[in-house]
Amino acid sequence: MGGILSSLNTSYTGLVGHQVMVDTTSNNISNASDEFYSRKRVIAQPERPLVMHQGLIIGRGVDIPAIRRIHDDFVFDRYTKSGSEMAFFQNSFDFLREISAYFPDVEGVGIYNDLEAYFNAWKDVSKNSQDPAQKQVLAEATQVLTRNLRDTRTKLVNLQRQASENLETLINEANRLGSEIAQLNGKIKEMEDAKQYRQANELRDRRDQYEFHLIEIIGGRVYKNHLRTDSLLQARNADFDENYVMNIARGFNMVDGYTFHPIKLDKENNAEHLNRVYWHTYDFKDVDITDKLDEGKAGSLISLYNTGYKGTKIGHIQYYIDLLDTFAQGFMEATNAIYAQSAAKELIGEQVQFGRYEALKDTNYNFKNGSFDLMAYNTKGDVIATKRIYIDNVTTMHDIVRAINGNKDDNDDNNDINDFDDYFRAIFDPEVKQFVIESTNPREGIYVAIKDNGTNFTGAMGINKFLQGQSARDIRLHRDYEKDATQIRPWLTPTAGNFDVANMMQQLQYDKIDFFNKHTKQPFKMGINEFYQFAAGRIATDTEETQRTLDTKTSVFEATKKEHLSITQVSIDEEMVDLIKFQGGYAANAKVITTIDKMIDTLLSIKQP
Repeated sequence: MGGILSSLNTSYTGLVGHQVMVDTTSNNISNASDEFYSRKRVIAQPERPLVMHQGLIIGRGVDIPAIRRIHDDFVFDRYTKSGSEMAFFQNSFDFLREISAYFPDVEGVGIYNDLEAYFNAWKDVSKNSQDPAQKQVLAEATQVLTRNLRDTRTKLVNLQRQASENLETLINEANRLGSEIAQLNGKIKEMEDAKQYRQANELRDRRDQYEFHLIEIIGGRVYKNHLRTDSLLQARNADFDENYVMNIARGFNMVDGYTFHPIKLDKENNAEHLNRVYWHTYDFKDVDITDKLDEGKAGSLISLYNTGYKGTKIGHIQYYIDLLDTFAQGFMEATNAIYAQSAAKELIGEQVQFGRYEALKDTNYNFKNGSFDLMAYNTKGDVIATKRIYIDNVTTMHDIVRAINGNKDDNDDNNDINDFDDYFRAIFDPEVKQFVIESTNPREGIYVAIKDNGTNFTGAMGINKFLQGQSARDIRLHRDYEKDATQIRPWLTPTAGNFDVANMMQQLQYDKIDFFNKHTKQPFKMGINEFYQFAAGRIATDTEETQRTLDTKTSVFEATKKEHLSITQVSIDEEMVDLIKFQGGYAANAKVITTIDKMIDTLLSIKQP
């Protein structure tokens, strides 16, 4: 029932309510500098009124059912996604910018300049093929070029490994954040009551912070049920959810309520020892999600260093390594194909990785259909015997050796003792897997040479190499010429004044040659300088495109961040106005209590008759 004590209780609720409002405002001001703190608002509503027996309805003060944070989960979702996208391209750009520095487009600097010096050295040798000093200059120019190719590849490989190592740090951080979110979900569930709208505001703010950084690292989406909106509190407010699930890599739950599924790394299961990412399933099995993890900083690192392991995507760095290897391999094969035409006492190939009965076209070597010619020279430089060998889709080394050693009238003169097989014999050792053409009678001083007609047999087999190695990893001047540059053979035939090989080497810089990417099986036909410029240009283009995309993503991120903060961030000016208003309300309710106190004193001072 009503009365003076009811009036006292009414003012008391107002006093307590305004005290809560002052406390909440004070807390907002204290956390104003925290980006992930959502400003709080006190929900105040009239107490249930009192109905008098006369039918009068009298209010009983104010009720504080909840303190709620101002938060729009839809805007926050856009904010986290834009942050993840910006982090992806920022990380990619940082690595690509460093890679582009390995391929300087500056006159007098870099591999392109080394190529020019190398071909100029061959030009000088062709002018004076007997001068040992010119051969020494050629050897030095070749060593500089090949060393820079090796060094550039080493830098790319080191950067690839660095990206893989960086992923370890990120995944450890992602697992820590995921575990923290799962624990927070458990605490939030314990503290909150959806029916009474009791909300664990600070825990939700902390979860938002962890969620933002986790998605920035690893990408993914968060799904929540029963999300509520309240336009009476704030025009843009969507909060208070249930059943929290964080999904990564397009289908794998890292956090499911308060259950956490960690991500694992393994780099011992591949030859390059680069990290692969695995999701730990409910039944304790590991699923490879490396290729599916394509967002955030982690996705950026994987898109950079991934090697194409077991048919997965090839990352940027691996693609550039493949281009450099393709360039070095094509350059070596074209160079060695020319140099193999220089007459020598024997022809010796490199060790290969296939057997004598394996079809050459089925190997991982760049053999083509066609033919090559073998020439035998006497000491005067005259051709005394020739033999043409054909390669088709089913040709094996056994077939080639049998064709070379076959007793055939190669010269068509009905003389069976002056053909190529009478001077030289071919051997392919099945154990060593090495091809050799050696003289049947070394004391005769007969020379042998090989001219390729488009099969790339000399290049693929590494016969009488000027350059040795398999790729940019190990390309170098042949060890014999590193020791003694005067042994370089600039001639086609062993006669004085012949420098045809040096001339062909000069011309090579203008010719279209075959490049073959062993990783992607992609063929190219370009000039040597043209292919190198293509590779360097691809890196520059990727870097520029990434920078442009980064600029766009940064603008989007700044816009969504501004939108998010406009909803959740504390405004000091607004809070100070509220503080003055709530202070006034508190003082007014205190004044009412003082007045009621005097009324009670007056009532108690009335004497009984």
